[in-house]
Amino acid sequence: MRTAAYARYSSDQQRAASLEDQLRNCRAYCERQGWPEPTIYTDAAISGARLDRPGYRALLAKAERYDVILVDDLSRLSRDSVEAQRQVKRLTFAGVRLIGVSDGVDTARKGHTAEVGLRGIMGELYLDDLREKTHRGLTGRALAGASAGGLPYGYTVTSVGQRAIDEAQANVVRRIFAEFIDGLSPRAIAAGLNRDGIPSSRGSSWAMTAIHGDLRRGIGILANPIYVGRQVWNRSRWIKHPDTGRRVRQERPCEEWVTTEHPELAIIDLATWCAAQARMGVRGKDSGKPGPGRPPRHLLSGLLRCGECGGPMVVVDKYNYACSIARDRGTCASKVRLRRVVAEERLLAGIREEILTEEAFQRFEQVTAIALKSAGPNLDAAKRRVAEAERIRENVMRAIKAGVLTPSTKSELIASERAVQDAEIALRHARQLQPEQILPRARETWHRLTTSLADSARDVPAARAAVRELLGAHARVINKNGDLFAEIAVPSDASNVVAGAGFEPATFGL
Repeated sequence: MRTAAYARYSSDQQRAASLEDQLRNCRAYCERQGWPEPTIYTDAAISGARLDRPGYRALLAKAERYDVILVDDLSRLSRDSVEAQRQVKRLTFAGVRLIGVSDGVDTARKGHTAEVGLRGIMGELYLDDLREKTHRGLTGRALAGASAGGLPYGYTVTSVGQRAIDEAQANVVRRIFAEFIDGLSPRAIAAGLNRDGIPSSRGSSWAMTAIHGDLRRGIGILANPIYVGRQVWNRSRWIKHPDTGRRVRQERPCEEWVTTEHPELAIIDLATWCAAQARMGVRGKDSGKPGPGRPPRHLLSGLLRCGECGGPMVVVDKYNYACSIARDRGTCASKVRLRRVVAEERLLAGIREEILTEEAFQRFEQVTAIALKSAGPNLDAAKRRVAEAERIRENVMRAIKAGVLTPSTKSELIASERAVQDAEIALRHARQLQPEQILPRARETWHRLTTSLADSARDVPAARAAVRELLGAHARVINKNGDLFAEIAVPSDASNVVAGAGFEPATFGL
C-alpha cells in the first residue's frame, strides 16, 4: 500500500504548526489501518483557492504512484468546488483513493460524489464569507483614516495602520516630481536614480513603470495621490478567472471609492501635484503607447533576450528591438538594435527551414520512437509481471482453501495482493506511454504550429504562442564577431514539442 498525505494552511498569520497537526492526523489514520508512513506534500501560507501551489502541483503530478492520498479534510486539497470535483474524478479514474481523515470523505465509498460536491460548495461559501468580512474590516480602517493597503514609497510604519513620512525617501519623491515637471521622461528619471545608486522600494533598481504608473489605478509615484495627502482606497478588486484560475484585477466604480484627507502625509504641495498631473494627461493622451498590462503587439517582444543582462528585448521605436532593461532602468550597457521586420522574417525563416520541414519531423519521429522504446516500459514484460503476480496470489488462495494456515499466511496474502496491484498499475502506465500513441499527437502539434506561423502577420498572439512552444521561454541574442544571432535552447520535454528530441540547440542569424 503506497500512501501520500497533503497538508496546507492559508495565511502567514496562521501557525506553521497547523501543518504538523494535519499530518499527525493523517499518520495516525495510516497507523490504524496498518498502512506505511505516507509521503508528505505541503504548502505553507497559500490559499486553497489558488491552483499554482507548488506542493499541490507536485502531488497531482505524482498522484498515480500512490494507492491512497490522505488530507485532514477536503478543504485542504482545494477551496474551489469545481477544482475539488475535477481532481477527485481524476484520482478516481486513476484508481487512487482519496480520504479526508477529519471530515470522513472517502472516494471508495458509494455516493462520495455528492459529498465531495457539497463540501466543495461549503469551502467556496467559507471563502466568500471571509472575503466579505475582510473587506468590511478594511473599509472601516480606511474610513477611520488608517492604512488599508500596502505601504507606498516615501513612508514608514509607526504602528498598526499608521504611517509617517520617511524623509530620505520623501526627498527622492520630490526629486522625481521636480525632474518630471522640468521635462525629463520617467525613463530618464529611473536611469538617473539607478546611476546615483538610489534603491527602489524593493531595494532593487528603478523601472520606468514604478515612476509613471497608471492614473486610472492611482499607482506609481507620479499617479498616487497619497503624496499630496489624499488616500484613495477600494479602487479595484481581485477575482479569480473562471477558466484559468488566475486572479484578475477589476476596477470598481468611483462611487465605491473611499477617499480620506491626510495633510500630515503630504510630501509635495498641491501646485506640484497639479503640474505633474497636467503633464501626465498630455503624455497619456498623445503618446499612443499601449498601457501597462496589455499583451505584446509584436511577434518577438519579450521572446528575445539581451545577450548582456538577460533582460527582455522589446520594440523601442516602432522599428527596432532593444533591451528593455537598458531603456527603462539604465542598468544594462547594451546598445544592440535589431530591425524588427528583419529579425522577425529571419527567425521565422530559420524555424521553417530547420525545424518545421517534413525531413526534420521525420527525424524527430525516428529519434523519439527510439528514445521512447529504449527508455519507456516494456509492455510484454509488464503483462508477464501481472500474470506472475496473479499466479502467486492464486497459489496462496488455494493453500488457504486447502486449510494450510500458518502465522505467515495472512502476510503472504497481503503481499501477493499488493504485488498484483503494483503490476496492474505498471501495466497501465506502460500502455499510456507507447510511441504509437504519442507520435500521432506530435504530428497534430506540428501541423498546428506550421499553420500558426504561416498566419503570423494576421494573428500575432497565435504566432507568438507557436514560437514560444517551439523555442522555449526565450531566444538569447548573442554577438559573434559583429554578427547577431538568436541562440535557441531547445526545450527538453519531447512530449510537448516538435523540436525536442533529435535536434541540437540552434542559432539563427538576425
